[in-house]
Amino acid sequence: MTLFKAGVSQTDLSPDKGVDLGGYPYFERANIGVHDPLYGACLYLINDKCESVLLMTSDLCYMTKRQCDMVKEQVYAKTGILKESIIMTFSHSHSAPWMSAMFRSLPGQPEYESKVDEDYLKVVINKWSDCAKEAFDNTFDANIGFSKTRCGKAEGIGGNRRDPENGVSDEDVPIMVIKDKDNVIRAIHTKYALHPTILHGENKYVSADYPGYIRKYINGEYPDAVFMFSQGTSGNQSPRYFRKDQSFSEAERFGKTIAQSILKIMDNVIYADSLNIFHATRVLDLKIKNYSDIESAKAKVEYYKKKKEEKIRNNGSYTEIQTADMWLLGAECEYNYSIMYQKGELESYYKNDIPFTAHGLVLNEHAYTFTQGEMFVEFGLKIKKLSPFANTSVITVSNGMTPGYCVTNEAYEEGGYEAWNSLLDTKCGDIVVNSLLDMLTGMHMRYKEEIRIG
Repeated sequence: MTLFKAGVSQTDLSPDKGVDLGGYPYFERANIGVHDPLYGACLYLINDKCESVLLMTSDLCYMTKRQCDMVKEQVYAKTGILKESIIMTFSHSHSAPWMSAMFRSLPGQPEYESKVDEDYLKVVINKWSDCAKEAFDNTFDANIGFSKTRCGKAEGIGGNRRDPENGVSDEDVPIMVIKDKDNVIRAIHTKYALHPTILHGENKYVSADYPGYIRKYINGEYPDAVFMFSQGTSGNQSPRYFRKDQSFSEAERFGKTIAQSILKIMDNVIYADSLNIFHATRVLDLKIKNYSDIESAKAKVEYYKKKKEEKIRNNGSYTEIQTADMWLLGAECEYNYSIMYQKGELESYYKNDIPFTAHGLVLNEHAYTFTQGEMFVEFGLKIKKLSPFANTSVITVSNGMTPGYCVTNEAYEEGGYEAWNSLLDTKCGDIVVNSLLDMLTGMHMRYKEEIRIG
């Protein structure tokens, strides 16, 4: 029996008024105040074999790998927790600040550089690492439990933005619950595969979007629990065709619906007072596309600019115009990459995120994978299906970003925002899937050996 302790904490990472919100180029989004806070949370687990993990989740949009390393260095300095035992994830809210210059202007186009507030970045690093120290310093004897439910199209939320009618989604809502020896719930972690983009670029209030409302309703029932949210494989998962509007009330509807699905299974969670913890990492040899054909990229921009103008001229719906705008943005990204390639500057776009890595974590018989950047749901579903663990959660936007989405071959052939925004070659999806499955297989062998020898 491997007894363990847990420590939990959270901190408010909301920016000051005026800090620019990220996620959407073309929009002037100096925030005008906090609608609901952006939280950073920490869960520290350590067993009596000194196996440990620090899971750090947040309502931030993202951070680069270099920025994550800066946080981890501060955590190590304050706690002694090794970088290899720290995992950072981001909900990917698009009503949180820019953390790096993700978009750049084209020559002659309106300014839409991502405006990064370096002072805010310093605040995040300091406050989040202090939060980790608080969790580290205040451990308690704990029990851990797991369960899983589903929530999605049948409940009026979802889904696949490239194929709203028939496209696949991941509706799993897995939960990990920590309680103390007084049976008080101290932490609840979940992941869900859906962009937090119910609020769009017109919104200038700081908000965690729908994950913030999951927290609201979870804390309504469990006020002592630190709620922790991680993003699933949501590269092509968006509320665009499933929301009634882009309001806070609609973000609340999504969040409340997911929270209710969690609350219904809380009494079914089976707890253990022992915990085995395994880690593994892999460097992902992701390939970059060829950007030598600058003229084709330029022509694509002109074509999709006309397509958007046509939608506006014909009084297209908000969603139709938004989709046309995203395709144009993807074409502009591709043209920008071609310009950078010609200048020998392409690697500068993603240098702060290399080497691309994946992190595996096993807690008892439950496996988690954490990858940088955004990935289409098809890859997550395949990993879960082929994983040697019966319970596998595939989490993205973790420990850094990638230069664009990891998309399917079908999406590359169809084109569109995700495919053109991404620098990643068509082989990258298979590289990620095979690397994660190999990592999970190795961890499963370790897990079986640990169980065998007790």
